[in-house]
Amino acid sequence: MIQRVRVTSPQTRLAQRRGADAMGRLSHLAGRPGMPSSAIDLEAAERALRRQRRLAVRTAAALGIALAVLLAAAALVPGRLGWAVLFFAPYPVLLTLAAVHVRRAERVEDDHAPGGP
Repeated sequence: MIQRVRVTSPQTRLAQRRGADAMGRLSHLAGRPGMPSSAIDLEAAERALRRQRRLAVRTAAALGIALAVLLAAAALVPGRLGWAVLFFAPYPVLLTLAAVHVRRAERVEDDHAPGGP
């Protein structure tokens, strides 16, 4: 007989046992057994999380503005050229926004790494 087993991360089990707060903060890891206090800096992790959230909001806003500009440009260009703008122009915009976002997110992680500046 095959038995199904549920596999979860130790952090997930710990969060379920202690009850994660509504904001999803990392505070429930403060008293985690078996982890040296120097291994995790909760304030740095919270700061990194806040900075990455702000970065995500700015990236989403930039995407919305860029797509609105492309739609306006497509409306102003007559005929099939407007459709070509809608078909081809979003991809370079998306690629550029994604590359910039990833580079900035990695910079945030590097700034808050244990050996970082």
